[in-house]
Amino acid sequence: MAKFYAYLSFENAKESMDYYKDVFGATLLQRMPMDENMAKEWGLPTDNLENTTIHGGFVVLGNTIFCSDRTRDGEPFSSSVTVMLDFNSEDAEDVAALDSLYKKVTESGVEIIDSLKEQFWGGKMGIIKDKYGLLWMFHAQPYSKLQ
Repeated sequence: MAKFYAYLSFENAKESMDYYKDVFGATLLQRMPMDENMAKEWGLPTDNLENTTIHGGFVVLGNTIFCSDRTRDGEPFSSSVTVMLDFNSEDAEDVAALDSLYKKVTESGVEIIDSLKEQFWGGKMGIIKDKYGLLWMFHAQPYSKLQ
């Protein structure tokens, strides 16, 4: 069975992965620097290759996000890109994890788009924009109502 993962590209994925480790408590899955031959093939500088990322990934609350450096001309993140962290509001530990992570992240100086609060559908939601412009939706709803 196939799985669905976010794959993000950053100006400097190594720096971004460190940010997500510090702010979101992410754990490092992997990070592979670009090698000299690949850099030459793509017309990129070959100095400081140890700080480049051709492929990497990190885990936030058990969810894997893959990433790399933006090696070609491309647009940075836009407000149309959102990563949702979804929690079961019927599980006290999930709600505590949601509240704890949201508090930690919002204390790091991110932009709060919509503060975390109860919603009309019986769930809880808040949205922030991180320093890279990526939107993160913190969301909890009763899983029993989804089935």
